[in-house]
Amino acid sequence: MKFMIAVGSMLVALATGVAGAQRRDSLPSARLLPADVEREAVDAFNADEVLRATGLLSIEADRTVSGDVAVLNGPVIVAGQISGRLVAINANVRLLPGARVEGEILVLGGQLDGRDSAFVGGDVRVYRPPLAYRMDEGKLVALSPSEEDQRWWVRRWQSRSRTDLLLATARSYNRVEGLPIQVGPTLRRNFHWGRVTVDALGVFRTSEKLSWNGENVGHSVRAALEFGGRRGITLGGELYDVVDEAEPWQLSDSEVGLASFFLHRDYRDYYARHGGGGTVTARFTPQLSASVGLRDEIWAARPTRDPFTLFRNSANWRPNPLMDEGRFHITTAGITFDSRNDDLSPWSGWYFSAEFERGSGRLSRVGATSSGVRDAIAGDVVQYGRGFLDVRRYNRLSPDGQLNFRLLAGGWLSGDDLPLQRRFSLSGPGAMPGYDFRRGVEGTDVLQCGGADAPAGAPAECERMLLAQVEFRSDLRTDLFGGLDGGWARDGWGRDAQWVVFGDVGRGWLVGPRDGRRQYPSGALPSLDSFKSDVGVGLDLGLVGVFVAKSVSDWGQPANFLVRIRQRF
Repeated sequence: MKFMIAVGSMLVALATGVAGAQRRDSLPSARLLPADVEREAVDAFNADEVLRATGLLSIEADRTVSGDVAVLNGPVIVAGQISGRLVAINANVRLLPGARVEGEILVLGGQLDGRDSAFVGGDVRVYRPPLAYRMDEGKLVALSPSEEDQRWWVRRWQSRSRTDLLLATARSYNRVEGLPIQVGPTLRRNFHWGRVTVDALGVFRTSEKLSWNGENVGHSVRAALEFGGRRGITLGGELYDVVDEAEPWQLSDSEVGLASFFLHRDYRDYYARHGGGGTVTARFTPQLSASVGLRDEIWAARPTRDPFTLFRNSANWRPNPLMDEGRFHITTAGITFDSRNDDLSPWSGWYFSAEFERGSGRLSRVGATSSGVRDAIAGDVVQYGRGFLDVRRYNRLSPDGQLNFRLLAGGWLSGDDLPLQRRFSLSGPGAMPGYDFRRGVEGTDVLQCGGADAPAGAPAECERMLLAQVEFRSDLRTDLFGGLDGGWARDGWGRDAQWVVFGDVGRGWLVGPRDGRRQYPSGALPSLDSFKSDVGVGLDLGLVGVFVAKSVSDWGQPANFLVRIRQRF
């Protein structure tokens, strides 16, 4: 029975998580096209001197098209030559061997195949979201923010509703829950002013015995009122009894679930959350949003179970560290700006996310830490302020190559010591893959801030961290095994294969009086020579990537081999 449940979880992970499904405990909105890209595509389609087509367009090998080509709803197959640019709206484009496009290629709501075997003289841009449009006297008109969003309160939507019975995984396969299953009714109803969403789901955990008790049964009830479309406000509320993870920023749910099921390695720590809260989210533009939230919840530790794994099933799991317990009141405020052309495999744009959290509560039980990390005891009343910053920049240097940067910073800002649920570590595949996950190095441990007496499970103990990542990636041009560069994408595996070179620099530290190289005053930063660094190379096939990473700061560390789902960041 355990085996069948575990296999089922992996099928769900491959069908949903790998495809980029967002966490179910959030209320996501769809990614939208940048307004300037919409205008550019519409202007190209409506231009006077353009070869315009709706539906299938095929340009044979012996045909040359003078000027620009614009296609709506495609597909587009090019074997001949286009002397201008090619604009495909809500259409896939396939370039056959020997095809030539002298200008640029712009694809909205589709994908581009065959770029390796054809000539493209200009830039290539592919945006995954489709264009929302209408036709007005033969002209294409985009349903852009300038039309919809500035007066979202007077729009009229057709009222329609949908009710379903949902059966899905709550999150990834893990050593605490096994496969958490959600089941229950969901309601979606649209009105002229917006939309109502309600999910009333029970959570059943399958880690060991399939028994009906408080350890295996939980719930997640969410409701949201969404006013407006691309600009507007969402009011959300939820009641929950769930198991959550510390440090979700490092690896995706799919990666954690697959590693747990196949390799008997779980790269997260978990704790229980029981309570409720509300959130207000304001959408200012398709790229910019801000939110504030309030929660009242009880935190509790969760023991390690023994779920089935495909390999190494008889091995012992890393113990789930004993987390802090108590009742906490949480206030959060965050802002997000996302101008990436694609959130799964971006080529250009910015991603910026900043969040502040203020927590207060009484500790009923204190998780174990290394000596000198903190002095908290059961019964203490704590108040803390914590921040987290994630900044990424994607740069298209050429039709084939891109240079990407990421800066992560987070940690204690004010008040008492951070609870264990809110601390950081940097070792392992999600941050610095040149270092083994939760394993210290010689000297002061600046990656998880523990000591020689670290408690069972080696919890993350850093109160602050700073991490910089850089990578250069370029399309792989080879005919090995039938052409890796284009074949994977054509067969539905995602983007073209790419080779990747990357590097990481970072460290964590504690906040307090200067104590060697592990603890620094609140207004000070560690010296640069105390940071750890690694480098690596790999092959990214779109759905999956294989990499080798090696520590630069500690040459005694062996190289690590790792597998990642989707891009590293």
